[in-house]
Amino acid sequence: MRWSSIVGKVQVALCVTLCGFMWGCASAPEKSADTVVRIRCWTMWSGGEEKAFQAVLDRYNETHPGVRFENLGSVNDEKTVRALVAGAPPDVFTVSDPSYLGALAANDAILPLDDLFGKSHLKTDDFTRASLSQARYNGKLYAMPYLVDCIGLLWNKKVFREAGLDPERPPQTIEELEEFCRKITRHGSDGRLTRIGLRPPDGVNLLALYGGGFFEPATGRITANNPRNIEAATAFKALMDAQGGYEAVQGFAAGFANEQGGYNSFYVGQAGMAFTGQWNTYWIAKYKPDTEYGVAPLPYPAAHPERKGTLWLGGNFFCIPKESRHPKEAWDFLVWTQSLEAQRLLADSLHGVPNIRAALKLRSLREGEPWRVSFGKFMDLSDSSNATHFPPMPVAALYLSEINSAIEAVGYGRKTPEKSLSDTQERVQREMDRYR
Repeated sequence: MRWSSIVGKVQVALCVTLCGFMWGCASAPEKSADTVVRIRCWTMWSGGEEKAFQAVLDRYNETHPGVRFENLGSVNDEKTVRALVAGAPPDVFTVSDPSYLGALAANDAILPLDDLFGKSHLKTDDFTRASLSQARYNGKLYAMPYLVDCIGLLWNKKVFREAGLDPERPPQTIEELEEFCRKITRHGSDGRLTRIGLRPPDGVNLLALYGGGFFEPATGRITANNPRNIEAATAFKALMDAQGGYEAVQGFAAGFANEQGGYNSFYVGQAGMAFTGQWNTYWIAKYKPDTEYGVAPLPYPAAHPERKGTLWLGGNFFCIPKESRHPKEAWDFLVWTQSLEAQRLLADSLHGVPNIRAALKLRSLREGEPWRVSFGKFMDLSDSSNATHFPPMPVAALYLSEINSAIEAVGYGRKTPEKSLSDTQERVQREMDRYR
């Protein structure tokens, strides 16, 4: 198998022998004397999230007495890859970084699920837009989503008032976003930044707003230097310049506290806006409940009004290894994760947005604690026709890294947007061609 696109993240080759010793002895099916099928499940979650997922597994085990799923603790993607390479994987596992999915599929490490999906009661229309497409590679389904992460715009209403802006009206367009950033940004007596308008977003989020795309599946061509992507990179530099320049913004942002806590830069007003996700609705209630904020779609470019309502999606995915000992039982569990009960259980505890349309209507996720109202706004946004995500592909990790480097080069003025994105396209295409 070719694992070149993953080697950049984890030196797999150096671990294969070790993995053979670590997991090779666990390949035989495990059945207890009472014939209960025991399924080894590896997941991304730790701490409180791991306990929350265990409660979900406990409910499944309770209602499916012939099977017992055992969560073997928090396992990162690198360890899972090593186990796959060694031929000793678990029976089912989560992928925390979606950029792994294309490489796993391209290297025939995980089961395609289309036949199983077709024989189940599940229907594509049950799922929110773009939730299943995140799990497809070359037109085939290789994973099942279990909640999605939705990246929208959060704005701090107190900061807006201080800047003379209407606290109930977020920027609608990229051009307004730039204007608002200029009005919100503040400097101290020494000229250094004390507040910025927008926390520096991921470059890929800006590119997504313009709809240029990243890849043409039919031709296998990388499209990093699509004219709309060049527009997006140009807009990124303008946004940074409106706040004192990319170098100054990056220097200021380097001093931001950990996002999960009461000193989150957005919560305390060091940044007036942020491109971020639904988990903040719970975090704000827990860590800084006096934060006044709003939730909106990401701004769109005025020249492309069809991009209104754009939302960037990530997600949690379950995969079944090709060498799973119990693929049928693993699949049955994945089908159950799409039930209203399962979607509610984990959404309520892990604060991800349900990927099943019917679950978006659950009142228990929208009512009760005040933060659920804002969480409900993310649920409303999640099924947008302009919800988008990075395409699953075997070079996704490299590509994302190159996009970030390209945007950084544009921000610092080292390269023009055209040159920076064309260089990205050339480098990524060279790697992509290895899979043709």
